[in-house]
Amino acid sequence: MKYLQHLALAVASFGLLSVLPAACDSSDGGSGTGGRRITLGAVVTSSTQKAPFTNSQGWTVSLTKAFVSTGAFYYYDGATIFSSNMPHRSPLDRVLDVVRIKTAFAHPGHYVPGNAMGQFLSPSSADLLTSNVLGTGDGVSGVVRSATFSFQTPASGPFASELGSHVAVLEGTATKGADTRPFRAEIDAADIVNTENANAVEGCPFAETSMQADGTVTVTVAMTQWFDQVEFDSIPASTDGQPVLMPADAIGRNELVRGMKEGLAYGFSYATK
Repeated sequence: MKYLQHLALAVASFGLLSVLPAACDSSDGGSGTGGRRITLGAVVTSSTQKAPFTNSQGWTVSLTKAFVSTGAFYYYDGATIFSSNMPHRSPLDRVLDVVRIKTAFAHPGHYVPGNAMGQFLSPSSADLLTSNVLGTGDGVSGVVRSATFSFQTPASGPFASELGSHVAVLEGTATKGADTRPFRAEIDAADIVNTENANAVEGCPFAETSMQADGTVTVTVAMTQWFDQVEFDSIPASTDGQPVLMPADAIGRNELVRGMKEGLAYGFSYATK
C-alpha cells in the first residue's frame, strides 16, 4: 500500500495528464471526451420498493407511499471516494484511485466530476414503490463513474398531484417492539439544497462501466439510506391510527433530510438495450 501511495504521489507530481492518452477526435462535437453520441433512457426505482426494512436505530419501516419529484440527472467520468465495490481495476487505475481519494479527503465533501458523459434533463416524478420509465436523454460513449441526482419543484409527470409543492412525500409505519408510529413526511426543495444552493446531490456512485452503445441508465434510490438514522420516537404518536405529519423541527425529520442528501443513497447503473 505504501508503494502505491508513493507511486501515486510521484505520478501526481510529474503531471497526471501526461500519462493518459489524448481524448479527443472529430466525432465528439467539441466535448473533449472523444466519444460518439449515444441515446440513454432513464429509469428510477428503489432498492427496497415495498419490502419492510430495519434501520440502524432498530425501527422497522414499512412504506405505503414514496413519491419523489425528479429533476435533471448528469453522468461523469470522475470517480467518487466510494469506489471499494467497483469492478477489477488495472494497476494504473488503482494508482489514480489513490490520487483521487487523497484529493477527496483533502477537500471534505467535494469531488471532481471530470468530463460530462451524459444527461437526462426532463423533470418528472416517480413512485419509488415500483419502477418508473422517465424518458430518454443523451450522452457520449466512454467510461462513467459518478453522477448527480436532482430534485425538481413544482412537480410534473404522473405523480404531480401526490406531490403538490413538495419534492418528496413519504408515508408508512415504523415499529419498534410494542411502539408503532404511523408517519407522513413532506420534504420541500428548501430542505434539500446543497452548498451551491441547488436541489441536487452530487458525487453519487455510478457503477463503473464503459458505455459504448445506446442503453438505459437506472437510478436506484436506497430508501434504507434515507431512513437509516431516523429516530421515530421523536415524532408524535398517532391518536387515531392515521399517519402523523413529521414536524419541521423534529429530530427524526432532520435525520431523514440528512439521509436524502447523502450521495450513497443514489446508485446509478448502465445497461445496453
